[in-house]
Amino acid sequence: METRAPLSQADKRALLAKLMKSGAAPFPLSYGQQSLWFMDRMRREASVAYNMPFAWTVHGEADPEALRGAFAWLVARHPIFRTTYGHVKGTPVQRVAPEGELDFRVVALAPEEDLAALLGAEAARPFDLERGPVLRVVLVRRPAAAPVLLWVTHHIAIDGWSLFTLLEELGRAYTALRGGSEPACPPPAATYADFVAWQAAMLARPEGAQMAAYWTRLLADPPPVLALPADRPRPADQTFRGASHAFRLGAERSAAVGELAASGGATLYTTLLAAFQVLLGRACDRRDFLLGTWTSGRSRPEFSDVAGYFVNPVVLRADLSGNPGFSQVLDRTRRAVLDALDNQDYPFPLLVERLGAHRDPSRSPLFDVAFTLRASHRGEIVRSESAEAASPLGAPSAGERGMLLRLGELALSTYPLDQRTVRFDVELELVAADGEISGLLRYNTDLFDADTIAWLAEGYLRVLDFAAGDPGRPVTAFPWEPRPGAGAGSEEPATAAVSPPPVPHGPAPHAGAPAELLDVVTAVWSEVLDLEPGEIGPDDDFFGLGGHSLAAVQVAMRIQDRLGVQVSISDVFHHLTAAQLAAWLAGPAGAGPRPLPRTPGAGYPLSYAQESLWVLNQLAPASLAYSAPHAFRLRGPLDVEALEWAIGRVVARHESLRTTFTMTRQGPVQRVADPALVPLPVVETADAAGLILDEYRRPFDLATGPLLRPVLYRISPAEHVLLVLAHHIIFDGWSTAIFWRELCALYRSRVEGSAEPAPPGTHYVDFAVWERESLTGERLSGLLDYWRGRLAGAPRTALRTDLPRPRRPLFQGAQHAFELPVDVRGLCRATDTTPHMVYLAAFKVWLARRTGVQDVTVGSVVSGRSRSEVADLIGHFVNTVAVRTPLAGAHTFTEVVGRVRQSLLGAYEHQELPLSKLTAELGRDRRTPFDVLFTLHDRRLLESADDRLPGVTADRLVMPLGTSQFDLALEVTDLGGHARAVLEYDTALFLPETVAAMAGELERSITALVSGPGLPLAR
Repeated sequence: METRAPLSQADKRALLAKLMKSGAAPFPLSYGQQSLWFMDRMRREASVAYNMPFAWTVHGEADPEALRGAFAWLVARHPIFRTTYGHVKGTPVQRVAPEGELDFRVVALAPEEDLAALLGAEAARPFDLERGPVLRVVLVRRPAAAPVLLWVTHHIAIDGWSLFTLLEELGRAYTALRGGSEPACPPPAATYADFVAWQAAMLARPEGAQMAAYWTRLLADPPPVLALPADRPRPADQTFRGASHAFRLGAERSAAVGELAASGGATLYTTLLAAFQVLLGRACDRRDFLLGTWTSGRSRPEFSDVAGYFVNPVVLRADLSGNPGFSQVLDRTRRAVLDALDNQDYPFPLLVERLGAHRDPSRSPLFDVAFTLRASHRGEIVRSESAEAASPLGAPSAGERGMLLRLGELALSTYPLDQRTVRFDVELELVAADGEISGLLRYNTDLFDADTIAWLAEGYLRVLDFAAGDPGRPVTAFPWEPRPGAGAGSEEPATAAVSPPPVPHGPAPHAGAPAELLDVVTAVWSEVLDLEPGEIGPDDDFFGLGGHSLAAVQVAMRIQDRLGVQVSISDVFHHLTAAQLAAWLAGPAGAGPRPLPRTPGAGYPLSYAQESLWVLNQLAPASLAYSAPHAFRLRGPLDVEALEWAIGRVVARHESLRTTFTMTRQGPVQRVADPALVPLPVVETADAAGLILDEYRRPFDLATGPLLRPVLYRISPAEHVLLVLAHHIIFDGWSTAIFWRELCALYRSRVEGSAEPAPPGTHYVDFAVWERESLTGERLSGLLDYWRGRLAGAPRTALRTDLPRPRRPLFQGAQHAFELPVDVRGLCRATDTTPHMVYLAAFKVWLARRTGVQDVTVGSVVSGRSRSEVADLIGHFVNTVAVRTPLAGAHTFTEVVGRVRQSLLGAYEHQELPLSKLTAELGRDRRTPFDVLFTLHDRRLLESADDRLPGVTADRLVMPLGTSQFDLALEVTDLGGHARAVLEYDTALFLPETVAAMAGELERSITALVSGPGLPLAR
């Protein structure tokens, strides 16, 4: 038999390159792409910061179909636009599809709609890198105005340099298609897959080792982090909320800077960079620090016209030691830039990994401040004479020089986009065009106020003036304006740039780290880092052992697989030693409820939510406020015996449905009865509604039970109404869907002989014990601290009542139903929000108008099922969170929706604190921090194809209960193109006619807000 020699490394690389180019197999990401993929996996907010939006006003008669065809041709021509990004066992890969999907839409802007809001929402909408596509195009037609073209691409697919090539090709394709012919362009000389293969081969050659050695020497003794004078403390996790400050040098100052560069034998780039270093040194009182800039990453000529993500960050080390004059600083900067350019092909993410840098989740690795000069314009790009202005790449700010692009017979002038994201603490972007320089200081709004950034911009202009006036003058002699105000967040420069200490989120080493979990973490680390378990100590740092971003992805995935718990990449970053990660896994955020041994007749603690309802029941045993009737109209031939059997099986599967609550010397306990026959009374009647109300008015006895009472009302042989009456202490709204799903599955198993679904692995008692044990110590303190801070000084959103408030709530209520003829789906897509957020935002606007309170706090119902172990359990998990949203200063409904989104997400992250515990902690006469409630109901309750009874159609019946737990509650059921709404109100406070008027106001207000989200808010 003939034997073949094994492939050499060169042969393997050649074969991989061939497969990559053909698209026959997934292939690796470049190092730059890996960093963006990692960012997307870690935090979606971070990924959106790498959306690249470009917008232009289109002058001329635009042909939408020719534009669509031209973009489709680009997608077919460039594989990068047909690429998606997934992973194989935690290692990211990219796949090129033979055909691409184009997201191209033509939108007609209504006269009342806000163009800037629409463009901003589209620009900020996240991409799904795993499914694609990674670009979208929107042509917005405006009444009596030129249309606007928006092109958004994720940075993982292209960089700024790519845009020039793509625009030139787009122009040729558009012109050809308008003329009725196919675009004729020679294929690109290379593809991005060629670059990935070249990068891997280059790093394996001696030149790769030489570049690595240069960067290692430069950063062997790193300076402390550059700590700009912030106005607020740095958040624990890096945020990407940003704004920008535009400024201009003017023609005279720009000319002086050009002369300064020429006299010093330096480029304009180096001169402007040197001045920025002087500014930063003076602002931070530092002589040695790091900042970042970018190189094109296209040192090879074959890649000059290839679309893709080539740009590479490089680190520059500023040297202001020895009290130099500006000329000396310029000379040092020139040498540093030349050295960096000689070594620019070494990937920045690989450098971070090679340095073994500790990763601080609150900031970018190595540098927090960046510098860019955009000065080269390729193709038919000239200065615009129009009043609209923006940067050459079409984006950021009004007030910059405009650019004009020829696209066939069309002229495209850049349109300013209000971008609200930033990737670093501060980025200085300068544009040199036609002998004049303009600037944009982007900044993180969680750290800096606009005044501080304006002070920095003014300081930069003064540095340039002093340098141009006397280049030999020591930079320490440049007069410096004091900063206006003193920020509360200024950082002490004590943290090493490459090795900042971990943010203190995790516990102290070994604190609460069970041996078995420590073994799991150590085993996973050893697999991912290719180390022996004995080489990993409990206090060893993950990154110090050679870990990096992609290794953190694999760690998170493997721990999830082994333990069945949710672990994010951020969790790995926040717990950098094996002991810290194991201790975190042992805590409330790690291991969840586990099955406990059962003792017959034993009493178990109540959950906090159950305890609250138990107390209310002791105060008013006959109250119906927490009795919950769930009624279903069943049409068709019903097998009553099978239905009774199925209900009994559901009760047998869920302990909560067999639970009672009694008082002991130690306090209230819950006891679980053994499974037993559950009778299903069948009542012949023509008036099911009246009998349901009679049954509902019979209160439950929590001590004796049962707390679930099913009744079947026979209207005719082919029509029944099933009532499932339960006390809220064992059954919440989410439980209704679980009960119905299991009832249908078990009914089918009885009549069709199909298999029963698997029983739950844990039960409500397990959850209650886990909750009591986990909501202690630092976890409880952290939750309480968050809510105290969040609700400090919050005014009550108090509606004017018709009647005086009783001394004690009576929980008597009524309901007023009405329709909402609105479709929120488009607004949700445009603002990256959910219907819950949109309806809640509209409700808050209405409340603010009716009460005059601009700081609105509303209760919002959450499922309380953040743990996978309890997702399919019947029980009382539901919680209500306080959602506080300041509305002052919001100009449009779109802005309000964004604020509500932020406040609701914050509430979701801290929803584990039960409302009863929060209320007790806040005092406030033991009243909840809100009097008004909002609930969005899940319309999918009975929509699943599996949730059916064979031959029987089921409809949910809505029953007026005559109770109300809050002053006013808005319940919305979103049905896609419209919604149903109910206002539940306290009849001891409001008259029916008042609530009817409220409903009318709400219907008009919500309709107007959703229809014109960009219009100014009427106060």
